[in-house]
Amino acid sequence: MNKKSIKNIFKTLLSLLLGLAIIWLLYRKTDMQELWSIVKSAHFEIIAFSLIFGLAGNILRGLRWELLINSLGYYPARASIIYATLGNYAVNFLLPRAGDFWRCGVVSKYDHIPFSKTFETYLVDRVLDLVAAMVVVVISIILYVDFFISYFETNPHYAENIVNLFRSVWIYVLGGLLIFGCILLFTVFKDTPWMKKVRGFFVTLKHDMKLIAKMKKKNQIIIYTILLWLSFYLYFYICFYAFDFTKHLGLLAGWIVFAMSNIGVAVPVQGGIGAWHFMVISSLVILGVPYDQAGAFAGTVFTIQSVWVILYGVFGVLAMPYVKRGVNGEV
Repeated sequence: MNKKSIKNIFKTLLSLLLGLAIIWLLYRKTDMQELWSIVKSAHFEIIAFSLIFGLAGNILRGLRWELLINSLGYYPARASIIYATLGNYAVNFLLPRAGDFWRCGVVSKYDHIPFSKTFETYLVDRVLDLVAAMVVVVISIILYVDFFISYFETNPHYAENIVNLFRSVWIYVLGGLLIFGCILLFTVFKDTPWMKKVRGFFVTLKHDMKLIAKMKKKNQIIIYTILLWLSFYLYFYICFYAFDFTKHLGLLAGWIVFAMSNIGVAVPVQGGIGAWHFMVISSLVILGVPYDQAGAFAGTVFTIQSVWVILYGVFGVLAMPYVKRGVNGEV
């Protein structure tokens, strides 16, 4: 076993242990018999129905990525793009964020597209989702400002940590070192072979970003983005109706908890395990749901959705080699 493999295994175990540690902290005082009783009372047929929207969201994400790749003059098989997008999230459960590189690499391999092109369009795809996630949070703050006031009142250490971060001298030291490092890279080391490759990548990236900016199907990109986030919202919100203690909360409350859950997913652990639970549980508690019931909701929904993501993700991974492709990857 080489050093890279050992490093990857270590990263995987470390992130998994971090997530499990958060889970333990969240559930250590929970009555497990009571928790299991709540879980058994759930309407699992409703959760099963919600899974359709999770799959639909990732298919829409694949279709959006296809448009971005098409804008650079490459036309991979549509099934290939969709399967790679689905497989992305299954691979992420093995190693956080590794699925993102796998997705670009597997399309590059099977559809004969330079990796740099799949990776560039992936970056745009991620930026679109980042902007959409920020919009979701901003809308939540505007519509339900009292919730966020209550959230920071209930968890004052978060606000304190943010303030302390900007008071700390280390944040400015790190910022200074980062600026100094960039100056060194573009002056002292500018003619080294690897820096020439980096500059070449950014020159190509700039050129390709201009092509994407000029693409004719911008409106379709926006529509796909809206639809996929609406799908993910329904994927989460429909689960409210599976439990008697959340079905009365309404669309706005569902939107708030959905927005907070997306912040949890950003933590680099498998599937957001632990961090997702924390954000959902704490949000539901502020909305008036008892802690044990909030914990049962988070645990049940996360587990079922994770199994679903892994199942269709494994299907995507296994199906990739069998997609019929034309000369340029196109069916």
